[in-house]
Amino acid sequence: MPLLSENLLNFLTSKRLQPLTNSLSQRLGLLFLGLAVAEVCFLSSLASLDAAFAGWVETHRSCELDYVITRSQTWPLPVLVALGMLFLLWLGTQGRWAEAWHALLVVILGGFLSELLKTGFERARPSVLPPLLVGNSFPSGHAAGALLIAGTLSFLLVRQRWTAWVKIGGTFLLAGLVSVTIWQRLYLGHHWLSDILGSFLLVSAWLCFVLPRPACLQVSRGLVFACAVLLAAYQVFYFVPLTRFTLPSVITSTEEPVFTLSFGEVESQSALQGAWGDLDWEPAGPFTWMERGEASITVRLPEHQAYTLKLAVRPFLPSKGFACFPFEVRVNQQYAKRLLLYRGWREYALRLDPHWLVPGPNAITFQTGTAFPDFTPDPRTVAFHHLSLFAAGR
Repeated sequence: MPLLSENLLNFLTSKRLQPLTNSLSQRLGLLFLGLAVAEVCFLSSLASLDAAFAGWVETHRSCELDYVITRSQTWPLPVLVALGMLFLLWLGTQGRWAEAWHALLVVILGGFLSELLKTGFERARPSVLPPLLVGNSFPSGHAAGALLIAGTLSFLLVRQRWTAWVKIGGTFLLAGLVSVTIWQRLYLGHHWLSDILGSFLLVSAWLCFVLPRPACLQVSRGLVFACAVLLAAYQVFYFVPLTRFTLPSVITSTEEPVFTLSFGEVESQSALQGAWGDLDWEPAGPFTWMERGEASITVRLPEHQAYTLKLAVRPFLPSKGFACFPFEVRVNQQYAKRLLLYRGWREYALRLDPHWLVPGPNAITFQTGTAFPDFTPDPRTVAFHHLSLFAAGR
């Protein structure tokens, strides 16, 4: 450990802290850009990784952790912005306005390019129920913004004539804020893991190209023309959805289900038993309310094997407060999983053990927990949109 600290101090106080050479920075930038392009081209191959990571997060959720992350999701990025503004003001007091303006342009233009790609690439978020599309998923705007600010500040920080421990502490603080921002986006289901990876690669490429070369961001006719073209492209992507590029996502898979049931349709009511309520409709489509207690459906399966169940539901919430409501799923009276329902429509996935199932009719039962709101006489608890079963491993 002492040897590691000594090496780190030597690195931070050595001549290596001079700006990267144009040649080296361009090579690194091209490497990151090439990896980002490769990821976009092979994004469908990462679907299994995205699904596995999302499933791992869902398995390890708790209402206590939900509460902490929900309450803390608004501060990491503003703290990074505040630190950035303070650092730029400090540069200004030192008469180093050129560095300050360069850093500001790096972050602003990088953020605009991220938003341009986010608008041009249409990809469904984990927290979106098709056909609804609430913001595109790739790349992550929050992650890109945090990486842009932290990366630029780290670059400026290591070039100052401050003690090595100040530089180490500042770098770790920036890395911590970025990590918290990224974890929040993943935990709350706003982005896939591949979105974060793409954001990292794209931002790294941008910083490698522009940070060591201030001259490339000097105001010129070429820069103004490039910005005008990109702004026009953004307007086209924004107002003409057909010009966008659709990227594959886990929830837009074309895999055919073995069994599917669309709630809210009259013909599906024969498969429902128990505490089912009224049919209703929203922009997401028709759905059926479940009331307090137990409700079940009958599912006919062709063979005895493992299946993956995907269930699109949302809890009934009369207000916009914190939401974390337990929801138990049983298969043929065997306990399967205890879901914690987010606010709004979400599609939850769980693997069904083949030992719970039999060929032919199977009963899938749902039970609401005591944590559901009981301060109103309204009997509604959960809205059901659709349920699908897929053969596991296909």
